[in-house]
Amino acid sequence: MRTKELFYERLERLLKEKGFQQKDLAESCGISSNGISTWKVTGAIPRADIAIKMAKFLDVSTEYLITGELSGIDKKDDLAYTVAALSENKRHVVKAVIESLEVF
Repeated sequence: MRTKELFYERLERLLKEKGFQQKDLAESCGISSNGISTWKVTGAIPRADIAIKMAKFLDVSTEYLITGELSGIDKKDDLAYTVAALSENKRHVVKAVIESLEVF
């Protein structure tokens, strides 16, 4: 049974998946790399304003970044959960693709 992913573990995974380093995130969000490392040591999460910037940088929803969850989405539906974890812009692209397929 897999344990719930901690905030810092999710952050590290997202950075790796997207090909970014911790310093890239720090520079983009106007925070120090040491501040990011502190979250790992303390188990804390960033302030809301920083979390919003981080989520935009990582192109995920703020809810997903902080909690690893998406309200109102059944985790058993992997596709819906994956799409819901996307940023708003990417969800619009997915919606447009689906709508274009409905024509066929």
